[in-house]
Amino acid sequence: MKEKNKKTRTLILLLALVSLMFIAFSYRHTIKRKVHYYYTVLKNRITRKENFSCNNCNDLFDDNVKTHQIAYANESITPQNNDEGLNRLFRKGVLKNIESNESYLVRKLDHSKPLLMKKAVLFLDKLSISYNQKCKMSQLYYIPFEITSATRTIESVGKLSKSNNNAIENSAHLRGKTFDISYRAFFGYEKQLDLFISALNELKQQNKCYVKYERNGCLHITVK
Repeated sequence: MKEKNKKTRTLILLLALVSLMFIAFSYRHTIKRKVHYYYTVLKNRITRKENFSCNNCNDLFDDNVKTHQIAYANESITPQNNDEGLNRLFRKGVLKNIESNESYLVRKLDHSKPLLMKKAVLFLDKLSISYNQKCKMSQLYYIPFEITSATRTIESVGKLSKSNNNAIENSAHLRGKTFDISYRAFFGYEKQLDLFISALNELKQQNKCYVKYERNGCLHITVK
């Protein structure tokens, strides 16, 4: 009887192990992204990545607030008062959800929602394809870029800039085609950052977007 119970437990353990291996294989890309993310966070904290800058970005990406406004003059969403307004636009299909995948990571967004207009989502795909091709040509490991902010509401912008009412009125993040990408997330992968900047600049030169280099660690991008 004991021998039979022992064999049963062994069989159950083997089945559990096989199941875990199958699950791990199915979610291998998610696991890899998580490992990379937490490794990067730890490394950045130890090495103080806040001093990390983006070479030539100040010269390449100097589109100001008024320039970004051109992109949503004829195509944008109406600024929403709160998250429920954005959720309504999502349910109507006006806004699309963005989430972490093999090409890019979406950080936990405290003052915005991971929602963008379809044109902006398609732009992210184009950017990742171009950047990936450059990595392959250079025989470099692809490092996903990280989105740190997407669409905001009047309420969330207000929390960020309580002393600046003009910032609430003119924030491009209210319009559905603007997002921020962290260049500091490439800390330790400077070659990949150079390739990413090259891919982004090519799309900018093709009049696909406006870009503003921000010293807080982000590239502020509005899709045309």
